[in-house]
Amino acid sequence: MSIVYFLLLVGVLVVIHELGHFIAAKLLDFKVLRFSLGFGRPLLRTRLGETEYQLGIMPLGGYVRILGEDGGDDVPSSDAVRSFRGKPLWQRLIVVFAGPMANLVFPVIIYFTLFAGHSQLPAAVVGDVLADAPAARAGLAPGDRVETINGEPVRYWEELENAVKDSIGQELRLGLRRGDKSFEKYIAPVEQIVRTRDGGATRQGFIGVTHAPFLPLVGVVDPGSPAAQAGLRTGDLLISIDGESVANWTEVKAKLARNTRRTSLVYLRGRAAPGVSSVHLLEAQFADLVPEIRRSVSGRQRVYTGLEPAEMFVAQVDPGSPAAAAGLRPGDLITALDGEPIDHWMVLDQRLQARPEHTWTLTWQRADGDQVVMRSGELRQRWIEERDEYGHTQTRLAFGAHSDFERGRGELVPIKGRVQYAFEKAMGRSAETVGAMVSGFTEILRGQVPGDSVGGPLMMYRVASVSGHKGWDSFLLMLALISVNLGLINLLPVPVLDGGHLVVFAAEAVRKRPLSLAARARVQYVGLAVVGVITVLALRNDVVRYLLQ
Repeated sequence: MSIVYFLLLVGVLVVIHELGHFIAAKLLDFKVLRFSLGFGRPLLRTRLGETEYQLGIMPLGGYVRILGEDGGDDVPSSDAVRSFRGKPLWQRLIVVFAGPMANLVFPVIIYFTLFAGHSQLPAAVVGDVLADAPAARAGLAPGDRVETINGEPVRYWEELENAVKDSIGQELRLGLRRGDKSFEKYIAPVEQIVRTRDGGATRQGFIGVTHAPFLPLVGVVDPGSPAAQAGLRTGDLLISIDGESVANWTEVKAKLARNTRRTSLVYLRGRAAPGVSSVHLLEAQFADLVPEIRRSVSGRQRVYTGLEPAEMFVAQVDPGSPAAAAGLRPGDLITALDGEPIDHWMVLDQRLQARPEHTWTLTWQRADGDQVVMRSGELRQRWIEERDEYGHTQTRLAFGAHSDFERGRGELVPIKGRVQYAFEKAMGRSAETVGAMVSGFTEILRGQVPGDSVGGPLMMYRVASVSGHKGWDSFLLMLALISVNLGLINLLPVPVLDGGHLVVFAAEAVRKRPLSLAARARVQYVGLAVVGVITVLALRNDVVRYLLQ
């Protein structure tokens, strides 16, 4: 199927590009001699009216041949006004520009189709609130519904996300509903560092809320605790307490805090399916938890069960990683970073990402026999380069410890005005894609991105194969991305590309006369040389990336 995905990807992109030229030429009454998909000897050929349509043996491209385009055609006097050179300059500009433009418009259609298939979106309802984050300090709680932001109505979670991301340090006025009570809170997002694929940093606002609640997965580090005595262990999923269902850790904490007597728990524990190592079954189990009443130094009573959220328990440590060098092991409970308490893995990750060169002091709890001991170690992350599934090199900060916490499903609401929503999202996503591509091209030209990021047909084959096997949504998204790429490349001011033709036309407009055949030939040779160098570089990168490594 890989070759099918590759041919489909290339074929669709070529058809879209050449159709742009073809339709513009036909609408402006140019005489189109041939419409070809592919180069070389034709596999299929037919003629409809004055135009010959063919399928070439080499699928990596195509062309539309217009009478008089290359200057070497014998143009009958009867067709002179329909020849390429016989048309006004503005019409020639439209025909040349129409190909790249078709590639830039095509993603809008793809994105519209994908977004139009959505009937629901995550609602602007808080699933969980991270401890000590701006939202927690403002008093937000799980279940709060955000109805307005700075007076503007809000329905979807993405609207809240976008407002927060773009408002670092700027106070937001949130209109909230909790049950039948409406109220307002003022929250100023703090800065959050997000790492890009090349290891760079982008900054966005953060208030410490999630849409999907953290599932009530438990962790047990104290082997002598009531939880351990009741048979509970790290990774068990609580589903009810004293007959009342629980959906998140906030509910678990509230129910356990007010119950000082024997508590009946129902939980799910995973086990491997017989004979199928990749499948895990969840079995319902029961436990009676008898909490202990402990007194703090100040004499205040508290209920102790030994149950902790599983989020900060280490499930896996990569061998040779900074986490392993610091002394972390699976089962450890991370409690602090540089002496500051850590309650959420997301917060841990953000702090580590923000200061990549810093040497941290990591603190954790570990079961040692029948006791719990405190451990600490120095942690210094390191940059590593790795290839993703497409063969692209990406740079990331390596910590090396992983957690198995999971999130549930947040509330969904129907989309109002699906057609309008799909169109607005399609236009926005297309603009973002074009912007990202332009930025990427600029970085390559400035030398800020290494030349080995350029890929050729083997990269196209790999990208088509991987995205195709993931499913049609993934394939269509990749098709949109490469279509934008193709459209922008063709607009580069390089002779033999559409952008080069546009530059020549602009020069002719300034000179008020066409270039001579000799001058046009020299320009073409320069263009061929530039394209040849890029092609050699792309092929070299393909060989190194996919055949030698």
